[in-house]
Amino acid sequence: MTGAKTQRAYIKLIKNKKARTSASNKYFHVFAENGEAYLFTHKDMEKALDRAHKNPEDIQPVEFVEPEPIVVEKIVEVAAKRKCLFSRLASIFK
Repeated sequence: MTGAKTQRAYIKLIKNKKARTSASNKYFHVFAENGEAYLFTHKDMEKALDRAHKNPEDIQPVEFVEPEPIVVEKIVEVAAKRKCLFSRLASIFK
């Protein structure tokens, strides 16, 4: 994999929607930047963690930074409220 482009991935623990009796009730859903999706069990993640501990030279450090908040300004013009027939009639009888 020499020269492979570095990709980001996002991970989220999700519930197995159709868990069979021997299946894991939760998965780690990994969604890669290239659009591929992967599901890992807790056991799969433990094996990967062990592999990472045995091969620290292959780990690329990642800095987690909170994203800058995006300020969205939306100007809405509200038309002057016109009185409908019923409100005009009601005001006559007050």
